[in-house]
Amino acid sequence: MPDDLEVRYCYRHPQRETGVSCSNCGRPICHECMIPAPVGFRCPECVKQQSVGGSRAKVVTRGQIRSRWGAAGGPMSAGAPVTKVLIGINVALFLAELLFGAVGVMGGGSTRVLVNMGALVPGFVGVNHDYWRLFTAMWLHGSLLHIAFNMYALYIGGSYLEMIAGKGKYLAIYLVAGVAGNVFVYVLAPLTNQAYTPTIGASTAIFGIFGALFTYSLHNRDSAVGRALSSMGTVILINLVITFVVPGISWQGHIGGLVGGVLCVEALTWFGRRDLRAPWGARDAALLAAIVAILVVAVVWRTANFPLA
Repeated sequence: MPDDLEVRYCYRHPQRETGVSCSNCGRPICHECMIPAPVGFRCPECVKQQSVGGSRAKVVTRGQIRSRWGAAGGPMSAGAPVTKVLIGINVALFLAELLFGAVGVMGGGSTRVLVNMGALVPGFVGVNHDYWRLFTAMWLHGSLLHIAFNMYALYIGGSYLEMIAGKGKYLAIYLVAGVAGNVFVYVLAPLTNQAYTPTIGASTAIFGIFGALFTYSLHNRDSAVGRALSSMGTVILINLVITFVVPGISWQGHIGGLVGGVLCVEALTWFGRRDLRAPWGARDAALLAAIVAILVVAVVWRTANFPLA
């Protein structure tokens, strides 16, 4: 995807994607708001200002444009602040793992300490009711290579999803998909030694990001962003091949995260009938709550059928 790609929506009609900006202030404007000017197009605000003042509208610098849209939380709030915070949390906890000896730089470490820090052990969830592990496991990593790969994927995919979905919806997708992956591990892990094997990693949430981007691209095939994200299917396929080929990777977590990301976007777009950047509403919250409720039911069912041995 091009590094300079910017998803913008008309400042007066937030549902309309556009590639045209006011030649004076930089506001994104749709076809209805474009007013021809000697150079490019002007927005209604600049034209009104020029008419009232009887002179040329005030020129706004590029820095002021970025500041304005960043403060407004618009699509130019570049830098993906939520993604950076998520990466910071993951890195900080990995340093804590190193400090307490839970893991080593190249792997290894104390399994006991790693479990105490929140690794997902299905047996401990089913027998001891450590349901909090379904959340904490997505913040831990087993080696420098493990966290480096995950944080790189989070930075690339997360930055684009945050730009497309906005901070709040992006964070909701990340958290729900991350927990969904761990719920799949708990529900689908064989009741053998694997039930007591620790599972960790942000890849459940990252696969959720992949699934969210892929679903968004399907619903927006005719837009510039949809076409740019058309390769997400290939990215997912390659990562799934790695998941099933490389030993020691939890396919349940990756599939669960992928499913969680897809379901979240379907819920937040009302199955493609609404733009992902549309303001939060009661229906959005209700549909996300329904996904969480399904995960809770799955956990309750698994716990009820978990052997106490």
